[in-house]
Amino acid sequence: MNEHEQQAILTLSLMAAFADGGKADSERAEIKRIADALAGDGAINLAALYQDVLLKRVSLPVAAAALKSPEVRQLAFEMAVCVCDA
Repeated sequence: MNEHEQQAILTLSLMAAFADGGKADSERAEIKRIADALAGDGAINLAALYQDVLLKRVSLPVAAAALKSPEVRQLAFEMAVCVCDA
C-alpha cells in the first residue's frame, strides 16, 4: 500500500467520524490508532488530513479514487466502520 492510499484511508475514516456531526474522543483515538498502524516506520501528517477534511479541500470521490485494489477498498471500509463503532 502506498502513501496516497494510506492518506485516502485516513481521509475516508475522518469523513466517517465527522458525518454525524459529533466530536467523540473515542473516534479521535481510533483515527490515531489507525494512522499509527498504517504509517509503520513512515510518517503521516494527521493534522494536515484533519484540515483537508474539515475545510473540504478533499472530496469523497477523490479520496475513494485513490484506492486502486479491491483489498485496499475493503480495508478503507473496515477502518471507517471501526471509527464509527468507536
